[in-house]
Amino acid sequence: MSLVQLELDEKDKESFNEMQQSLGQAQQELQMVAGKMRMREQEQRQAELTLLELQGMDTQTPAYYQVGKMFLQKPLTDLVTQFVDKMEACKKERAALKEKKDHVETAMNKVNDDFQEFIKDHLVTKEGGGGS
Repeated sequence: MSLVQLELDEKDKESFNEMQQSLGQAQQELQMVAGKMRMREQEQRQAELTLLELQGMDTQTPAYYQVGKMFLQKPLTDLVTQFVDKMEACKKERAALKEKKDHVETAMNKVNDDFQEFIKDHLVTKEGGGGS
């Protein structure tokens, strides 16, 4: 296994550290956005499934929703409206998160390309002999 050696002065070391931090932050933000997207997908799917069950019921059927440890009665039409609204909100938020994810991926790829270019520019070759 060979080790990579870089020739860096103080300014280059600072730039190297900044690029590493930027890359780490971009990866962290990408993971956070992906996690939020998964959560919204789950919420939307749960609302869809609940809505399917509620739509099969008569509108006069007593319906209850949970508030903490207790259940409160609510008209079935209100619950259906609530779940439709939740599905719409999740859809909109997922679209916004997708856009943000694309933006973060683009930024991360740019930082990664800059980082790779920096490494290539400062790589110490064996023929050049060297090291400081």
